Amino acid sequence: MRLLRTRAVAVLAATATAGTLAFALPTAAQAAATPDVRITEWMYSPGTTGGEFIELTNLGSTPVSLTGWSFDDDSETPGTVPLDALGTLASGESAIITESADAAFRSEWSLGADVKILAGNTTGLGRADEINLFDGTDAVADLVDRLTYNDQGTGAAKGPRTQGKSGVPTTAAALGANDASQWQLSAVGDAEASWASASGDIGSPGTSRFAPALPAWKSIHINEVSSDNTATPVGDAIELANTGSVDVDITGWLQTDSSAATAATTFSASLADGSPTTVVPAHGFAYFSSTKGLGSGGDSVKLYLPDGAGGTAGTLVDSVDYTAGEAGTDEGNGFGAGAYARCPDGTGSFASVATKSFGASNAGACQNVLTNPADGGNGGGSTLTCQPEAPSGTGTLPAGAPTPSTWPGSSAVAVADALCAWETTTGPEGRDVSGLAFDPTNANVLYSVKNKSWVFRMVKQNGLWVADTANGWGAGKQIFFPGSTDTATNQPDSEGLTVGPDGALYVTTERNNAANTIPLNSILRIDPTSSATQLVATDQWNLTAEFPELHAGNKTEANLGFEGVTFVPDSYLTSTGFVDQSTGTTYRPADYPLHGTGLYFAALENDGKLYAYALNSDHTFHRVAVVDTKMGHVMDVQFDTATQRIWALCDNTCGVTSTVLKVDGMGAIVPQVAYSRPAGLPNDNLEGFALAPASTCAGGTREALWADDGVYGTGPGSATEGHALYSGRIACDLPLGAQGVAGSVTNPPTALTLSAGSGAVGDRITVSGTHFAPGTQVALVFNSTPVSLGTATAQADGTLTFAFSVPTVPAGAHTVTASIGGTVVASAAFTVTAAGTASSSGDPAALASTGSDVSGMAGLIALALLIAGALLMLRRRRARTRTTGE
Repeated sequence: MRLLRTRAVAVLAATATAGTLAFALPTAAQAAATPDVRITEWMYSPGTTGGEFIELTNLGSTPVSLTGWSFDDDSETPGTVPLDALGTLASGESAIITESADAAFRSEWSLGADVKILAGNTTGLGRADEINLFDGTDAVADLVDRLTYNDQGTGAAKGPRTQGKSGVPTTAAALGANDASQWQLSAVGDAEASWASASGDIGSPGTSRFAPALPAWKSIHINEVSSDNTATPVGDAIELANTGSVDVDITGWLQTDSSAATAATTFSASLADGSPTTVVPAHGFAYFSSTKGLGSGGDSVKLYLPDGAGGTAGTLVDSVDYTAGEAGTDEGNGFGAGAYARCPDGTGSFASVATKSFGASNAGACQNVLTNPADGGNGGGSTLTCQPEAPSGTGTLPAGAPTPSTWPGSSAVAVADALCAWETTTGPEGRDVSGLAFDPTNANVLYSVKNKSWVFRMVKQNGLWVADTANGWGAGKQIFFPGSTDTATNQPDSEGLTVGPDGALYVTTERNNAANTIPLNSILRIDPTSSATQLVATDQWNLTAEFPELHAGNKTEANLGFEGVTFVPDSYLTSTGFVDQSTGTTYRPADYPLHGTGLYFAALENDGKLYAYALNSDHTFHRVAVVDTKMGHVMDVQFDTATQRIWALCDNTCGVTSTVLKVDGMGAIVPQVAYSRPAGLPNDNLEGFALAPASTCAGGTREALWADDGVYGTGPGSATEGHALYSGRIACDLPLGAQGVAGSVTNPPTALTLSAGSGAVGDRITVSGTHFAPGTQVALVFNSTPVSLGTATAQADGTLTFAFSVPTVPAGAHTVTASIGGTVVASAAFTVTAAGTASSSGDPAALASTGSDVSGMAGLIALALLIAGALLMLRRRRARTRTTGE
C-alpha cells in the first residue's frame, strides 16, 4: 500500500527536519519518498460566512491528471466525489474542494482565475472525520493520501480545531503521514503566508509553501517551425515563445530534428529585429536556424536543456512532429504552407499557415490556416466570415489635456479572441464590440457588450477570451429595455457596462436602434444570473433630459451619448474627501438613502466628461458631480480597485489615450496622468477598456484589454483582421501616490525587514515586506551566492510575509533581496554566523563537533530512537490495515 511505503521515510524526514539528526537517505528511500498529490490544508468549519474547504497540491516534479481520482470522508469510499473536473495539476499547483459556489469562494479568499476549484461539494467534513484521496476504485490499493483528525482525540488523530482557521502542516513530514498531531492552526503572516478572508476566516487556500517552484524553462515552447531552407529570416527556422512573466536564459540549450538526443547541438538565437539574444523575453519570442536540416517531407524538432553529462542534451523542453508539406514548400512536396505554427501562441495546437511570423506573434498568420490534403483537406485557406472595415480616422488630444506618458507596461499586444468570434448572432454589425468589465468576484470572467443589443459572458481558455457555454451564454444574450422583447421596437444601443455591488450588469445606452436619430441616454440594470437568452432590463434610469445639447432628429448627435459606465464605491469617495458638487460639501452617502453603496459614473462621448449619479431604487436619480477628463471625448471608464483610480479611455479620436483620474486636495476628481497606447496596439476605434484584478498579477504585470468597435482589425490583410479584443500587460506597481492630497505625491518605497539580523545555517527567518502593489508576485533571493528562496504575493494592504531557512552559504555578510520582473526593488542585510556562535535572534547556534564520544553517543542514541519509532509506526499501520481490510 502506497502510504506504508512512504510512512517510514516520512518519519525519518520529520526527525531530520526537526534538527534531531541529519544524514543522507539511501537513494532507494529517496525514490520511494518522492511526493505526489497530497492534502496540504483543510478547514472543516468556517467561522463566519465562508465555506469549508480542502486543498490538494501536486508536490511532485511532473504534472498529474486527476482523471479517475476522487475524494471521500470517513466512509472511505472511492468515487464519492469525482475530481476529474479539476483536470491536470502541474508541478507545484494546488486545487480546492469546497462546499461554496465557485464565485463565492474566489470572492471570499480573493483568489484569481488560475486557482482550480471544485465547488458545490456536499460531502461535508465533521469535527472528527477523515479526508481520503483515491486515484482509482480500490479503497486500499488506490488510497493516495488520508488524514484522520479529531480535535478531541488522542495520538495521531489529535489535530487542531479548524473552525475559522485552517489546518496546515507544521513540517513537510506531516504530508502523507496521516498524523493530525503534526498539523497546526494557520495564523495571518505565518510560514504559509496565510491571510484573513473577506469575512475573517484565516488560511491560504490555493497555495502551499511545500509546493516546488516551477523552473523558468517550463514557460518556453516551440512556437513556429519552417522547413524552407532558403527562406528569410533564416532557413529551416524555429521560433520559441515564452509564456511566462520573466526572461528565460537559453544559453547552451540544444536542438535536433528526428535524430536521437545524442545528436543535439547548440544554436544561436535572434530577436524580431535580427539582433542576437541569449534570452527569450517574458511574453516574447526568439528564433534560430535549425542545427539540423529540416525536411519538408516530414520531420521533428526537439529542444533540450544542457543538463546532461558534460553539458550535453538532458531534459527535453519541448518537441513537435510534422508531416509532408505541413512546415514548408521549398522542396516541392508541399501544399502552400509557409510554416507550422501554434494557434494561439505558446498554448495552442500546431497548424499549417501560409505566412511566417518568426520573432513575433502568430496571431496574424493563424488567420489563414491551411488544410492538409493528406488529412482530407483541399490545401486551401480559411475565409473570413466577418467583414472588416477601416478605422473612422485619427485625431489628437485637445489643448489642456495632460501630455501622455509611455504606456507603463509591455509594448507588445496580441489578439485575445477567436477569429470572427462576434459574428454568431447579428450579422456584420454584430462586430461592434464596445464596453468591457471583469467580474469582480471571478477574474476568469469578462463581460462585454456589442452596440446592437447584445451582452456576452466570456471566460479565459488557452490564452483567449471565448464565450462561456454555461447558463445559455454560448451565443451571447440579447438585451431589451424594460417592457418587452419586441426586436422591432426595443433595441438598446448598448455601449458600456459595469458590474454593480449586487452582481448585476449596469449597461449604458445612447439611443434605441429602432429610432436611431433620437438620443436615449440611460442606464439599464440586467440580471446576469438568468438562464434566459433574452434579458429584459429590471430597471432603467432615463437620463436623456440631462443633456439637451444632444438634439432629437440628428443621427450624429444621437451617436454621441453615453459610451461607458463604472461603479465607484462610497468607501472610496468618502475616504478621499470627494466633494458633492450639488451641495458644495464633502460627499455624504446618507444624503441619498435609496442609492445603494456607491455612485455610477457615466462617460459621455460628446464632451469627454464623466457624470456621477446616485441611482435610486425608486428609478429616480441625482447628479452628484461632473468630471472633465480633458480629452474632449471619452469612450469607456473603469474604477480600478488595484490603483484606487478612475481610468478613462479615448479611442483613435485622441490616439487611444488612457487618462488616470484621482481625488485632489480640494475634493475634486481631476486628471493625474495620461498614458499613450502600447506600441503594438492599433490606432483604431477602441471603445472598450478593462484592467484585470490585482489578484492576477504575475511577474509584476497584469492583463489590460481593449475592444475594437466596428473595425475588426485595421482592414483586409492586416495582422489583426477578424479580431476585436486586444490583450496587453500593465505594471502592477504604478507610482500614482496618495489620494486627496494637493500636489505631486509619490508612493512610499518598498521595504524588507527580517525577524533576525543574523543566524546560522538552517535557522528559520521570517521576511516582512511593505508598500508592494497588491497582488504582486515578489521573488526572494539570498545573496551574495544567489540562492532562490521562493516567491511571495503582496496582500491587499501591500504587505507580504515569507519564512525561509538560512541556506548553506559561507559565514559573513549577505543580503536578502526582493525582485519584481527581474528587477531588485528592496533588500535587507543578514549575517550568517559560524557554527558555535549565537545568532541575534537569541537562539544559540549548534555546538561545533569536538570529536568527543559525547556527540557520537548522542547521534547513536538519536538514530536508535529514530529507527525504533519508524518500526513501531509501521507495525501499528500494518495492524490497522489488516483490521480494515478484513
